[in-house]
Amino acid sequence: MKPTILACAALIAASPTLLAAAEVTKGFGPSDAGFKLDPVLPPALDDAAAKATFSLIDGEKDGNSPALAVLGDGKVPAGEDQPSANFFFAGDGGRIGLDLGSLISVKGVATYSWHREGRGPQVYKLYAADGTAKDFNATPKRGTDPKTCGWELVAEVDTRPKTGDGGGQHAAQVANKNGKPLGEFRHLLFDISKTSDNGFTNTFFSEIDVLNAKQSEVQRIKPLEKIVKQFKSKDGKFRYTIDSTKAPALTEWSEKELLPVIEEWYPKLVAMLPSDGYRAPDQVTFEYRDDMGGTPAYAAGNRIALSAPWYTGQLKNEKNETKGCAVHEMGHVVQNYWRARMTNRQPKDTPGWITEGICDYIRWFLFEPESKGAHVRDVRQAKYDASYRTTANFLDWVIKEKDKDLLQKLNAAAREGKYEEKLWKDWTGKTVQELGDEWKKAVEDGKR
Repeated sequence: MKPTILACAALIAASPTLLAAAEVTKGFGPSDAGFKLDPVLPPALDDAAAKATFSLIDGEKDGNSPALAVLGDGKVPAGEDQPSANFFFAGDGGRIGLDLGSLISVKGVATYSWHREGRGPQVYKLYAADGTAKDFNATPKRGTDPKTCGWELVAEVDTRPKTGDGGGQHAAQVANKNGKPLGEFRHLLFDISKTSDNGFTNTFFSEIDVLNAKQSEVQRIKPLEKIVKQFKSKDGKFRYTIDSTKAPALTEWSEKELLPVIEEWYPKLVAMLPSDGYRAPDQVTFEYRDDMGGTPAYAAGNRIALSAPWYTGQLKNEKNETKGCAVHEMGHVVQNYWRARMTNRQPKDTPGWITEGICDYIRWFLFEPESKGAHVRDVRQAKYDASYRTTANFLDWVIKEKDKDLLQKLNAAAREGKYEEKLWKDWTGKTVQELGDEWKKAVEDGKR
């Protein structure tokens, strides 16, 4: 006998895994939004996912991605392209399982991601299960429809914008619009897809939250208070931005000590490294970061990243190298040697020892020559192409002994993608190897 309508309703009401009408709420912000992505709240610190077990059901973890545990550690990346703080797949996505340890009343699920380009948006299907179904399979591979083995489809998430690559911070919250729990579940399954078929577009997932309806309150990540100050050069030609959000204690020092160096030396570098048809960036951003490991600083385009821990430590050091380090990186901003790919159909590569040697030459022989930071103390290290300080010493010797205009010539050739070893002979009458031998002799004689 078929059950009556009332009997069917009773059966449904008795089901412990009844799915409410799940609604997907999207949040988005630029790269400096601090994961305050209204209307989605910032990631939680002590939600149910913090104690859950994540498992890779299908797909391959990218070699640069950390373990799945990063998704529930209550931490978010410090930068817009930080592989070590996000989980992401290689290939064409995959499936992630989440075991909550026991049945809980799931109020909602939220996912967070961040990348400057196509790895920012999220595309996935969310399934849930209580794990009691007779045919339940906790680890269904991608060729298996989860609905055939004890899972229920909760929601389909897609945060991709209608236009553009979607770079920035994304959040997706799956919850019942009326506030009622989604159901009683122990297992969650995320079936994750790439955001496009072009290039590297596996999402950088930063955090996954699972809210327990019976948990009265959760602690959430507090967005950092932005400390961003902008300055204009006296002649109005250049603008400088200093972002000390990640290093509040360095804010005053940066304005009183570092900014005068920037204002004096950036225009000098622009004048020092010219080439036909080239205009150096007129806006430069200096950003303190706390995720750079042992790297003191680096330049990318017109942005310079400064290691907050390194700078803080250097200010306590008698041989304070903070300002010289910034001058070196400003040199890279002005160099712009990547430009050769845009202006030259067949650009020749410039060796790294030249790129770094030029910036260290400017730093050690023009900005702070009194420090003698590029003095060669070990003759065994006297190789002209050893890069950084050693190459800087070599360049200083060539400029003083052979060609006072070498810096400008070398820089122009590199920026235009025209560097070749034979140019050294054109400029000085000797090959770079012959110059290197002469310079090394000067080092051996104690003159360098």
